[in-house]
Amino acid sequence: MKAKEIKPDIYWVGVKDWNLREFHGYATPHGSTYNSYLIMDDKITLVDGVKHYMCREHLARIQSIVDFSKLAYVVVNHVEMDHSGNIPDIMKLAPQAKIITNTAGKQALEAHFDTEGWEYEIVKTGDSISIGKRTLEFMTTPMLHWPDSMMTYVKEDKLLLSNDGFGQHYASDGIFVNEQPLDIIIREAKSYYANILFPFGAQAEKALSTAGSLGLDIEMIAPSHGCIWSGKEEVGTILELYAKWASGQNEGKAVIVYDSMWGATAALAEAAMAEFQDAGIPVTKHCLAVENVSEVIVDFLDAKYVLIGNPTLNNQLFPRVAGFLAYMKGLNPRNKTALAFGSYGWRPGVVKQIQQAFDELGWQSVEPFEEKYTPKSDVLDKFRERVRELIKL
Repeated sequence: MKAKEIKPDIYWVGVKDWNLREFHGYATPHGSTYNSYLIMDDKITLVDGVKHYMCREHLARIQSIVDFSKLAYVVVNHVEMDHSGNIPDIMKLAPQAKIITNTAGKQALEAHFDTEGWEYEIVKTGDSISIGKRTLEFMTTPMLHWPDSMMTYVKEDKLLLSNDGFGQHYASDGIFVNEQPLDIIIREAKSYYANILFPFGAQAEKALSTAGSLGLDIEMIAPSHGCIWSGKEEVGTILELYAKWASGQNEGKAVIVYDSMWGATAALAEAAMAEFQDAGIPVTKHCLAVENVSEVIVDFLDAKYVLIGNPTLNNQLFPRVAGFLAYMKGLNPRNKTALAFGSYGWRPGVVKQIQQAFDELGWQSVEPFEEKYTPKSDVLDKFRERVRELIKL
């Protein structure tokens, strides 16, 4: 695929990682992209690099537009290795180029690479640099989702180069949102937020507020992963969704997550699902034996009620349930109402570990529910009553 012009004299020069199927435990069935942007102006500027193993393709795409000897600036919005992996290769070809980043970005680059001889221009929120006909304005977004993260705004083109914000792990023939089914792009953007940015809602809200206070007039958002949002309507759509997700608002839905060995915990999960359905509450049910944790966590954005079920194994949490709890706690979902449940064969009490996770997250909850072996109809009735207690909270 050739370099593609996204605005006059501004080019997408990124790469598509069609074969990527996992990113830090996050399932990526559609692959991903590592987007990089080349701005042709008096001072030619490259924004962001790519993963190291896709370096040759990236360099070739840049060289199809300009020789590296003419690069004036390399903007490093984020030093995580899927964005900066080939920055050393770029700097070898363009030693005259100056790195534009923030203080934390400089420290991270120096921690990852041999940066001897690199020249820097350090920026912070509100700083700007003229590159000729265009002005680059910068907004640091620390912990969205690394300390060094920032965004670059091309003022004259009303273009926000947003790095990890507003992205999707999604590879496709095109590079624009309007070249794909919108519902798929929104689903992948939601998955990206849930699995990458969920713990940083406060930082996302601050970034949105800062963009407003800086008066950024945005007509295009070009993230570092996935497709580009173009036009006021598309930009408004994703900004509105981020505002909702960052706020911790939910849609009053329920999500049931469980695993089962011989059907006992599954029977409890079915009973809980029936209770929510009878109450008219939208509910989804996920069995960890067949679903990746990253697929499950997306439903947490909309959920008020969370139920987690465990089949006791060797007086411990079932491994997939334990793994999910670790993944979930790392993402730190807020404002949930919860119920731990499960089954056991010899010794009860393991579901208290699930309850402990709820307590650590500061969630409301009702008393955990456990049953020995297969739950009979009277036990299922008691469990449904426990679910009704949950709904009343």
